Amino acid sequence: MRMNSDQIRPEQFARLAYVYIRQSSMQQVYHHTESQLRQRQLVERAVALGWSEAQVMVIDEDLGQSADGTGQRSGFERLIGEVAVDRVGVILSLEVSRISRANRNWYHLLDICAVTQTLIGDAEALYDPCVYNDRLLLGLKGTMSEAELYIMKQRLVAAVRSKAERGEFQFSLPPGYYWDEAGRIQKSPDEQIRTTIELIFARFEQFGTINTAFISLAEEGIELPVRDGGGDRIRWQRAEYEALRRVLKNPVYAGAYVYGRRQVETYLDTDQQPLKRLREQPDSNWHVLIKDHHEGYISWETFERNQHRIAANRRAQSTGGAPREGTALLQGLVLCARCGRVMKVSYTRSRCYPRYGCTQPPREGTAPVCQAFGATRLEEAFEQLVLEALAPLGMAAMLEAETAYRQADETQRTLWRQRLERARYEADLARRQYEAVDPSNRLVARELERRWEQTLSALDALEREMEAKQHTLEQPLSTEEKARLRQFAEDLPSLWHAPTTRMQDKKRLIRCLIEQVVVRVPDDEAPLAGADPLGRR
Repeated sequence: MRMNSDQIRPEQFARLAYVYIRQSSMQQVYHHTESQLRQRQLVERAVALGWSEAQVMVIDEDLGQSADGTGQRSGFERLIGEVAVDRVGVILSLEVSRISRANRNWYHLLDICAVTQTLIGDAEALYDPCVYNDRLLLGLKGTMSEAELYIMKQRLVAAVRSKAERGEFQFSLPPGYYWDEAGRIQKSPDEQIRTTIELIFARFEQFGTINTAFISLAEEGIELPVRDGGGDRIRWQRAEYEALRRVLKNPVYAGAYVYGRRQVETYLDTDQQPLKRLREQPDSNWHVLIKDHHEGYISWETFERNQHRIAANRRAQSTGGAPREGTALLQGLVLCARCGRVMKVSYTRSRCYPRYGCTQPPREGTAPVCQAFGATRLEEAFEQLVLEALAPLGMAAMLEAETAYRQADETQRTLWRQRLERARYEADLARRQYEAVDPSNRLVARELERRWEQTLSALDALEREMEAKQHTLEQPLSTEEKARLRQFAEDLPSLWHAPTTRMQDKKRLIRCLIEQVVVRVPDDEAPLAGADPLGRR
């Protein structure tokens, strides 16, 4: 049975009356002002019930926060703390859903209110959690509030997914794309953005790792386009590893429409409180995948190949990771014939003699490892096989290298010309804005003049930087460099053993020809026949 105001006890009037105000999102806070006004009018109701204005406290710090129980609400936590120390006589809220939409939090509050004899009031009546019938009704209201939130979410999710399955749901697109008036995904009309995106994929194809591609772009001073605050405005910044990773892992650049790449999951924090976070999902868990939905910068096959390379570059028990600086040519390719695992590389103190060892203990016996052996003779044999396989391709590789050199230079020249063109446009725009203002309005004219001078200074610095860069790019291959290319084409071993040939490049080349090397050391031998424990012959 519901309480009447004359049933409120004097000790409850001696405490404070708390009015709890909450709205679920900032959009509601800004646009649904009537709801907030109705909630604030509960202060008048508290006074009408018998509390003085000085005793009425308003908690509104949870405006814009959801009450689904997966977020931190400082206002709700403060309310529970005040109730627990016996300072609250009544809690007023427009409806139960304002206080909590999670039964876990709602019943926790009811238990504390029952112990401290704190009343709860909504727009309809007052309730005493100590009374069984009132507690039953409050519990039912809380359950309905939680179910209402679930039903609303399901309706919204179903509507969004239905639209996404048709490829019509519009989400924030990465740099290089935009939604046109007809709701289609189109490539950016900005030439500089398109050229830069294409260069990112070309560098990854060339170097094979995100980090190496990032280093090459950073050393050349290439700027990348990024969304400014997640909006439509593009700003340019120096190359960053994370920016490259986002581009290379985004299937939109492969012409695919994808919905559900990142999904919300609930987890428990250190205090065992449920929280939410966005996590990237494997492609098998994506809600929608529509291939050939729009024009891509790369094909879907290239995108899948890139993802495989990125995954293989991560060091794990099942992969050898990206090619590194060590002298072990077959790093990540050697498998143990006994247990099937990738064998790990170790070096002597001088790092001259690599060894392969399997750290998986055998099923029987007390030996510390499955097998281990020195790498010198094994790698020399594979090195000879690789050079024999590449020998017929020497001259073709030389011509392709010269062509790639010219194309790379032309791409860089194009990017620098586009950067200069953009800087000139921004300087001209600042000039026109300054000339359009009334000269007597110095409050505005001074700022526009400063901006114009700033863009002119940036343009001057870019022109000097481009002049120095252009001098380097315009230099063709010298006669000596061309002669060295021909020599290397005719004598690949000299190129292979040249001090300028990096170990990472040798390993990448070997991985193009060799997928796996399965090794089994005979049981009656130590490492390899004739090899000492350090791997030397």
